[in-house]
Amino acid sequence: MASDGPAAAPARRHLLGRFLGWQRRRWSSSRELAHAIHGTVVGAAAMAAASLHGTMQDVVVTVLVTVVVYWAAERYAQVLGAAVSGPQRRARVRAALRQGRPMIESAYTPLAVLLVVGTLTGNLRTGVLSALITATLLLGALGHVAARRAGTSTTGAIGWGAVSASLGMVIILLKLALH
Repeated sequence: MASDGPAAAPARRHLLGRFLGWQRRRWSSSRELAHAIHGTVVGAAAMAAASLHGTMQDVVVTVLVTVVVYWAAERYAQVLGAAVSGPQRRARVRAALRQGRPMIESAYTPLAVLLVVGTLTGNLRTGVLSALITATLLLGALGHVAARRAGTSTTGAIGWGAVSASLGMVIILLKLALH
């Protein structure tokens, strides 16, 4: 069969990435994956907290603002470190500002799920729970990809994916306990 050849392995390996909308150039470094994991955890926690007493609009705005504030704080620290001394400060500042975008981008998928499910069902709680499940799956996938890129075995990467996904499960459990 043509799909069983050596060229098929990279295609299968990147199937999850294509499904999630990743491009090969996006989130390509371990640092970018770390930013994406961070943004997913922060976004999911903000979503869980905001959904306790807010409307769909409140939840979306809270998640976006929270993730952007975390990104801005991290970028500010990087810019300060880049701008303190040395040659080519402006180039380093621009480079520091361009980094970390996966922190914001990783919040989009759970927010899209929240908007679609919440709108279709008319139930914010169902939308939030669906979005948190999506964030959990995303965390698992990001943990797996990060581990594989670091050279971990398939079994080890599955373990790291499970550890990453457990962060999402903790957020879901806290959300259910508080609501």
